[in-house]
Amino acid sequence: MPAVIETIAASRCPRCNLVAAPPTAYCPNHPVAMTPTEVQGIGEVVSFTTLHSPPEGFRSPLHLAIVELEGGARFFCHGAGTRGLKIGAAVAIEAVDDVYYFSHLGAIDRARLFWRRAGHAGDRVNAITRSLAKRVWKGRTRAPR
Repeated sequence: MPAVIETIAASRCPRCNLVAAPPTAYCPNHPVAMTPTEVQGIGEVVSFTTLHSPPEGFRSPLHLAIVELEGGARFFCHGAGTRGLKIGAAVAIEAVDDVYYFSHLGAIDRARLFWRRAGHAGDRVNAITRSLAKRVWKGRTRAPR
């Protein structure tokens, strides 16, 4: 399970804003040079499959998924397994020797992702939660002896 969610090199079309990962030199929709950018290495599963008779050079079973990354790029990657995987599941992308793998996000990683997405709103919610916890704690009475 990745502790730190990495960024992935990508490219963006200045004309149609298409994001491609890994980066490409030219937009597939227009004859325009792409601009380098980065996307977060997290996203949602769009589709997945397991090949029990994979192409030569790959071990069976071969788990594959298409993941829509935050930032808009769709990414094709390998995985350790598809058991329990669902369309829309949150996954992290890891790069190992220029090969990309997906892995399920655990509860802690999903919580970190939620708070990171919340940004300043997350700071506000966190402050409100702390304030409410203090009020509840102060309002508690001790049990009679």
